[in-house]
Amino acid sequence: MSGLNALWRRRVQVGYLALTVVFLSLVARFYLPGTGFTSLLSIGSRLDTKTVPQLQKVPHYVIEDSWGYDGTYYVQLALHPLLDEPKQLKESIDNLPYRARRILPSWVAWGLGLGQAEWIVHVFAVLNVGVWLGLGWVLLRWLPPDSWCNLLRWGGVMFSHGMCMSVRNSLADAPGLLLVALTVAAVERGRKPTAVVALGAALLTKETSLLAGTALIPKRGSGLGAWARALGLGALAVVPFVAWLGYVRWQAGPNNDAGLGNFARPLVGLAEKIGVVLGEIAAGKTGPEFIGSLLVVIALVTQAAFLLLRREPEKPWWRVGACFAGLMLCVAQPVWEGYPGAATRVLLPMMVAFNLLVPRGRRWLAVLVLGNLSAIVGVNEFSAPPHESFVLTGKSAVRAQVKFERGPGWYVAEGDGRRQWRWSSGLGVLKLTNRGSEPVAVQVSGEIAGVKAGRGTLRAGEQVVWMGEVDGSRSAFKSAEFVLPAGGGTSMEFSMDTPGVRFTNGDERVLAFAVYDVDIAVARAGAVTKPAVSK
Repeated sequence: MSGLNALWRRRVQVGYLALTVVFLSLVARFYLPGTGFTSLLSIGSRLDTKTVPQLQKVPHYVIEDSWGYDGTYYVQLALHPLLDEPKQLKESIDNLPYRARRILPSWVAWGLGLGQAEWIVHVFAVLNVGVWLGLGWVLLRWLPPDSWCNLLRWGGVMFSHGMCMSVRNSLADAPGLLLVALTVAAVERGRKPTAVVALGAALLTKETSLLAGTALIPKRGSGLGAWARALGLGALAVVPFVAWLGYVRWQAGPNNDAGLGNFARPLVGLAEKIGVVLGEIAAGKTGPEFIGSLLVVIALVTQAAFLLLRREPEKPWWRVGACFAGLMLCVAQPVWEGYPGAATRVLLPMMVAFNLLVPRGRRWLAVLVLGNLSAIVGVNEFSAPPHESFVLTGKSAVRAQVKFERGPGWYVAEGDGRRQWRWSSGLGVLKLTNRGSEPVAVQVSGEIAGVKAGRGTLRAGEQVVWMGEVDGSRSAFKSAEFVLPAGGGTSMEFSMDTPGVRFTNGDERVLAFAVYDVDIAVARAGAVTKPAVSK
């Protein structure tokens, strides 16, 4: 019998490892040559031109025709962790006093990046990945790999929509949850000073972590002395946060929007979300985004109902979870809106408390499954974004001095998981600018295919650097090397000598040719020579 139990434990351990490998493989899809994992920052093109100069100088992924998400703001704080350029930051960040409250991840990225802008940006992009691994390890304290039930709970936490959303967009929610978990673990071990440090760090990461201070509440009947010590410890944990708020006010001015719009009268926001979800389902909207919202609402309501109806105040995790369940009842529509919305990441501690406190046994299995339905939606967060089909490559110092801009004539990037491409209506323009003090050599390569057979041409300014026959199948091309002079720039033009075609399948685009995985290789140039045409 003991041998059989050992076999089951090994299989469960393999399950934990397998889920970790699945997570890392999902994240790996976000790596792109030239920009690394910066697609995890969710920087949109509509905000990219307004970011601080330090970020603009670092090659990074930009989501086309998008506002992006909050990671855009927090990575800029990592480049200025002491808010030393308040004028720049106010112009680049939507609400600097509000965003700057969550400064600890930015400090960590700055420290691990050794103050170097490129390193800081790349560290910040993967910081949540490290947090995910760290939280998975910490959770083994409560969910050791010795049963399938623990595996279900552990997987429910690690792949919950809130966790995946935080990792996918480089947010503060997962780091805040890790520090809350460390706070509770320290309280359970009787290490109050460690709990104070962890709670103080959690507050500098996500201000709602203040609710985790309930973990410090002494047991019933402990006496006034124990309550006084608990209050003193709680006050001590808040000191760094209060001091930082004072510094933020001094550097960035008063906070005219403290985020109070995220709260409403109890149940108002939740009732509105439920009404919207049920109305859409009743109207026959059964797309993944609508079903995902329904699953998230079921999961969160199940978690909150369990914690509020099953009182276990002697347990620190119940106190923390119940407080976040109360928070759920008071968050307003801005937190709920979207498909499925941000509520899952705001309420992460409630989700952990639920998974740790649901009793063992088959009769509780349905409750456990319902409370973890958001994991089905969470995996969808890792749908890799469309990758740019034009990639600037070369040594980082050279790439940093070359600015790449996509001009007119191109349609939205497309991909199939292996290749990336863009269609053009007949003349596609790219622009390169050398912002450095030394000339840069450029060579362009990739694949090209046309709707009609014809001759394709690539010009760099007035010079033809590639010319070749193009037909309906992809064929490789490689330009002659040309030079960008110091402080100068050039327009590159892809063109075909055959007109574009508008198909009758409902696609309104006029398509002439497509270019695939175009590599724009840059290097320090030697003597400037006139390029020969490459065919």
